[in-house]
Amino acid sequence: MKRLVLAVALIAGALGLRADEAEIDVLIDRGLSAMYNLDYARSRAAFDELSTRFPRNPIGPYGRATILWWELTNEYDEQNDTLEKQFLAAVDDTVRLTRALAKEDGDPTGVVRLCWGGALGLKGRWDAIGGHWLAAYRAGKQAFNLQSAAIKANPAMYDAYLGPGVFHYMVATLPAAAKVIGRMMFGGSKEQGLQEIRLTMDKGRFASTAARLFLVNLYVNTEKDPATALTLLRAGRAQYPESPFFHYVELLILEEARDWPALETGAKDYLAKIEAGAPHYLPRFQHMGLFALANAHRGAGRLEDARALYGRVVDRPARDDRWVSLAYLNRGKTFDLLGRREEALADYRTVLKRRDVWQLHDKAKDLVRRPFSAEPPARPRR
Repeated sequence: MKRLVLAVALIAGALGLRADEAEIDVLIDRGLSAMYNLDYARSRAAFDELSTRFPRNPIGPYGRATILWWELTNEYDEQNDTLEKQFLAAVDDTVRLTRALAKEDGDPTGVVRLCWGGALGLKGRWDAIGGHWLAAYRAGKQAFNLQSAAIKANPAMYDAYLGPGVFHYMVATLPAAAKVIGRMMFGGSKEQGLQEIRLTMDKGRFASTAARLFLVNLYVNTEKDPATALTLLRAGRAQYPESPFFHYVELLILEEARDWPALETGAKDYLAKIEAGAPHYLPRFQHMGLFALANAHRGAGRLEDARALYGRVVDRPARDDRWVSLAYLNRGKTFDLLGRREEALADYRTVLKRRDVWQLHDKAKDLVRRPFSAEPPARPRR
């Protein structure tokens, strides 16, 4: 903790701040902790207070942009006009402040370009979600250049390694033709990217948890190594033991690992925390716990139990989120396993009528063409 307080003190001093650095540290930690506990209001309040009390510190507006992005992604599947406007305004505020600060003193610590590039990186991701690819490329390239400049100015600005690391990894895993073009623009390799992301996870002050979660995603979806992902995730969950977000990501990894007993235990624990009113485990998350428990039953061959639980998810009051679409998809798989093809097709077609998230339309189309078959055998635990 002393090292972290000192790091923030040095940053604050370089920005000309005369306030108590320990207070800045408290606000940052409060905002980040609340964000990963899905307490959006408390997180926004912390970063807003930081901006109000320390208006020359770019972490305030950048933190606000980050928490708004987090809420848009986790709660609304990127569809909420009010939050979108607030998010884009927070990005603009961050860019405006950081551009002015960099012009004043050249940003010797790198923190200004860290926040500037981070905000543009979020904007680039938002443009990509909306299909605005040229705008996304421009924002992403500028973010890469800014955070690379932050590293050049201060190699110990470990948070800045995350953005370039992500670019280096993603470029290295593109199809062959795109990979050549990507390397010409960004350079690097998959190994370099992983090392940079891990450096942020191990030594970063602000982006350590974000780097951890990005690695979890890579090991599950690209590297196909759920055991490593689970180890990384559980270390993060130990840092945020009250976080329903970390708890649920663990359930998703257990599903990927085909560890049905552990998934059932974890899903029941998740639902029990909601029932008991545990901090941050809100009633609106119940359908996610039911979905995870249904997956455990389906994987273990308890098909009627799974079908009934998926039914509870899709029969709840209408909410256009990914978990309802996934419940329709997986109930369709269950109907296929039960030999009830027409009911399976009805569920797959319902998915196709809903908004496309996580490439669910492609998966539903494949299942319309070919019935779902049995799950692969469980993978051994490591």
